[in-house]
Amino acid sequence: MNYPLKEILKNLKLLFISKEINTNQREISTFTFFFNKVLIAHDSKLGLKLFSQEHPDVIISDIDLGPLSGIKICKKIRKLNSKIPIIIFSKLKDEKYLFAAMRIQVIDFIVKPFNNENLIYALNKTAKHIVNYGNIDIRLSNDYIYSYKEKTISTTENDIISLTKNEYRLLEYFILNRGKTLTKNEITTFLWSKESITESAFKSLFLRLRNKIGKDCIQNIFGIGYKLN
Repeated sequence: MNYPLKEILKNLKLLFISKEINTNQREISTFTFFFNKVLIAHDSKLGLKLFSQEHPDVIISDIDLGPLSGIKICKKIRKLNSKIPIIIFSKLKDEKYLFAAMRIQVIDFIVKPFNNENLIYALNKTAKHIVNYGNIDIRLSNDYIYSYKEKTISTTENDIISLTKNEYRLLEYFILNRGKTLTKNEITTFLWSKESITESAFKSLFLRLRNKIGKDCIQNIFGIGYKLN
């Protein structure tokens, strides 16, 4: 199964703990591209404070944090949250750190310096972990809730509505491009690739989805395309 990394992580909050923030701008740029919000802590004390106050969804921590190592702070976090994904950065490929990281069940242990491929691979593993063990709930403009894991809509009356494969793929494509007007060609290419689709089938899919998520959630921009409000 393929996990659309950006689509999953863009609704989540990351806590990055590192005393080398000024030299980690490349990583931070990557984080801000993928995550909805990036919290930055320059030391272990602030990291624990932000974890308690902000309730992040993902933790990325350097090993070297001064008095309290990254492993120790992540042990504390793991005791408070057994499922939160944790990624460890280290300048040294030291077995004692690697084994300690394995014991607290980190998503990945990345030795620095590293390229973006290694980081994106770890973020993909994080997305998979979240899909398997967490809940990704996305609130629509009418306060209906879409469950990424269950592929269902929860209405304000607490009714649960199931979506077909093309319905949830279309909704997730809109969520990924929220606020952007998508043309019919972009939508059909995403859903059906090079397959031909009739106008009636296209309209039928839109009608079914709009009836399930609320007609006002998807706006028809006359002559241009469609947009998720």
